[in-house]
Amino acid sequence: MVHHTDPDLDITTAFRFYFGELIGSVFFRGAAVLLIGASPLVVLIFEIVFEAATQFHHTNMKLPFKFEKALNLLFVTPRMHGIHHSMVKRETDSNFSTIFSFWDRIHKTIRLNIPQNQIVTGVPVYANENELTIWNLLKLPFTKIRISKESARPEEGNKSELKK
Repeated sequence: MVHHTDPDLDITTAFRFYFGELIGSVFFRGAAVLLIGASPLVVLIFEIVFEAATQFHHTNMKLPFKFEKALNLLFVTPRMHGIHHSMVKRETDSNFSTIFSFWDRIHKTIRLNIPQNQIVTGVPVYANENELTIWNLLKLPFTKIRISKESARPEEGNKSELKK
């Protein structure tokens, strides 16, 4: 939740995870590494590629459309992942891949037909930027998650109305 509350998708969003989530993932990934018997070198290479891909697709970099379209046939691009950070439910519930975009194609969760200038990022019930202080974000995982009204998180609709 902390990651998706960022109202301005940029490279800092790639680092915007709750520390408890990061610590938990270290143990989970460590157990997976032990289970499959991956060598330290393979794990290091995976972590470098994973982090580089995560930082890349969270940038607000505007690549030339034709180049990005070609790149997106195999890799997750900023334009593709930006759709996943939308306040619109149908858009958030898409483009889950981290490195390779073919996973979203295989699982039929890919959405690429959203104009970038129409995407409003964030979480509708946490859209007040004054609430998104470091202290509030640190407390967020320990608070009751607000339930959005259907009108606040439309399946489709006028995105410009989302941040009023």
